[in-house]
Amino acid sequence: MLRAWPKPSAFTVSDRTRVLWLSFLTLVAGSCSKESEPTSAAPELMAPVPQEEILLEIPGRQRAENPLTALADPHQDSDWDTEAFSSRASTALAHLAKAITGETAVPKEVLVPGQQWPSLRPATWASAFDDPLVHVKRGRGDGAPSLEAEDAWASLFAPWHDAHDKHVKCKIVGVKAMGGHVMETEVVVESHARTAEGKVAQQSRWQCEWKWAGQDESQPLLRSLVVEDCEEITTANGGIHFADRTADLLGNDPAFQDQLQRGADYWRLRLQLDFGSDVNGLQGIAVGDADGDGWDDVYLCQPGGLPNRLYIRQDDGTLKDRSAAAGVDWMELTRAALFLDLDNDGDQDLALAQDSYYVLMENQGKPKQPRFRKRLEVRAPAKLRSLTAADIDLDGDLDLFFCGRNPASDTTAQGVLGFPLPYHDANNGGPNVLLRNDGSWQFSDQTVALGMDVNNRRFSYACAWEDFDNDGDQDLYVANDFGRNNLYRNDLSTTGRFTDVAAAMGVEDLSAGMGVTWADVNRDGWMDLYVSNMFSSAGNRVAYQRHFRDGDDADLKGFQRHARGNSLFLNRQGETFDDVSEPSRVTLGRWSWGSLFADFNNDGWEDLYVANGFITTPDTGDL
Repeated sequence: MLRAWPKPSAFTVSDRTRVLWLSFLTLVAGSCSKESEPTSAAPELMAPVPQEEILLEIPGRQRAENPLTALADPHQDSDWDTEAFSSRASTALAHLAKAITGETAVPKEVLVPGQQWPSLRPATWASAFDDPLVHVKRGRGDGAPSLEAEDAWASLFAPWHDAHDKHVKCKIVGVKAMGGHVMETEVVVESHARTAEGKVAQQSRWQCEWKWAGQDESQPLLRSLVVEDCEEITTANGGIHFADRTADLLGNDPAFQDQLQRGADYWRLRLQLDFGSDVNGLQGIAVGDADGDGWDDVYLCQPGGLPNRLYIRQDDGTLKDRSAAAGVDWMELTRAALFLDLDNDGDQDLALAQDSYYVLMENQGKPKQPRFRKRLEVRAPAKLRSLTAADIDLDGDLDLFFCGRNPASDTTAQGVLGFPLPYHDANNGGPNVLLRNDGSWQFSDQTVALGMDVNNRRFSYACAWEDFDNDGDQDLYVANDFGRNNLYRNDLSTTGRFTDVAAAMGVEDLSAGMGVTWADVNRDGWMDLYVSNMFSSAGNRVAYQRHFRDGDDADLKGFQRHARGNSLFLNRQGETFDDVSEPSRVTLGRWSWGSLFADFNNDGWEDLYVANGFITTPDTGDL
């Protein structure tokens, strides 16, 4: 169902882009027929790989020197000897981590000779949480340095003699030059292992002191270590356990093996960038009862150039592809999808955010036979990333809000990020769109008229409705990647508009916002807010250096906040929010794309799941 080209009056398209699309249509038109199930497109049928991408894969190819390379390499930048030190200290910690797991002997060459060390496990603990499945306790390092190196580094897993699959990871998140060739680092340490009883995991912070001769090839030597803020989690009776059933449910589907099992890199070498395939792989998913049988089905979005998939739940619990028969096997880049009843006829319609278009489809199917018809397709002013729905005016039907990130006019030459200015507090992104449902499949853009155009160009990623002030109508929080976040209070009943109250409420959360979820985490009757951001160990180290952006306090705080991580805001009866992120220990979510509150252990309290990750490479120095 590749979209026909817009009329020239809508927007112009380069001749090169037209040729790319026409070439693709010629190659795959036969596999996208609506009269039959689509066949998986084999790699050799895809458009040829651009020459520049082929060249990138040639081993030993000489790349052009970047004039900023010297500034990016701390070993070449004399102003950042602390980063040169951090690089070498990180290598030393990696060797020590292997010693903790028993993989290697303790590397004495990274330790000050003759030193004694404290136990890596606190001697005293306080219980923090205890139920039949999970035990959590916390402690601080209170032991004097009295152990030889071998005993100290073996102490972390000492209570579990049968532990296996051990893993320890150390990340330097703070560095300070103390003078006299002494360096101090703050280190986040995460470890886990399997035991006969279940699993054990530990997260702690170490304060380390090092001796280092300076910015040369000399090895930093660890001379002291203090364990702080240690938290240990052990499981019983299998703990909270989830089983991966993907292959059981989808294993018989040809597209599962031929397309869904392939990674982003595989398709980037086989699909033109113009189709909408990029390294991030940020495609959406929707869950809802598409065929009216009482069971939830799954709509899965794919990179541009590959068909979206509608999987219908069968009586045996497996999923069957009905994408083509249902008329929803779009091949445009679809960032987000949502099942919802837009016409109040009792079945689930489908809303799609397709690159810079929003598409609404009416469910006209019969029980067990889903069939969708396109009712609206409009070009948005931004490249869309997500969407959400609520009855904002309490008229009985659902209205829609689409989050946009880059302006729709951005070309692939501008890259994935676009040009946020300034980087950490931008307001030049693509605007979001509020669509009011006027009934009978008529929708009107009310973004400006209802006040949603205020602070509306901040490279938005995610949004979520919630009645945060308990006044009976839905308010909206928007998480922005390069700008301050928005909290639009619904004042339609009084002023006829929404009001951005994020600053007044203390929830602008100037950071790399990528996800948002609401829940009453303290069960006081008021909905609280969690925002997914980005945690960066390098950012935490660099942004707190005294000479980083010296004299620019406003920007300095912005960059520091950008690296801190996720945020939890407690709702104080709709009057303001308190940032309790750090005391609640919820900031370190790594590179967090999304999050969700849910009561996983059925104890009546909301737990928190955070989806995270980014490009996997051998060098993970920044993540």
